[in-house]
Amino acid sequence: MSKPATVWSSTFVPSKSPFPEYGQNGYSVAWVDTDDGRFQVLVDGTRPAPGTKGRLVPTTLGEETVELFVADQS
Repeated sequence: MSKPATVWSSTFVPSKSPFPEYGQNGYSVAWVDTDDGRFQVLVDGTRPAPGTKGRLVPTTLGEETVELFVADQS
C-alpha cells in the first residue's frame, strides 16, 4: 500500500547504487514528509523539486523491500 508524501529536499548521487537493478548510472534520493515524519528514500525517475507531491510505494530491490518515491502525474 502506498502513502502520500511531499519532497522536502532531494539530490542526485553520481555513482552506482547498491542495488544492481536500480541506478547503475547514478540515482536520486529525496527527503520526504509524510504523516509519519520525514524520511530519506530512493526516487523513481528524475530528481524531484522541493514541494513535489507523490507517493511512497513499497518496491522490492534485490532481496530488500524499500519505499520508492513516485511523483504524481501533473
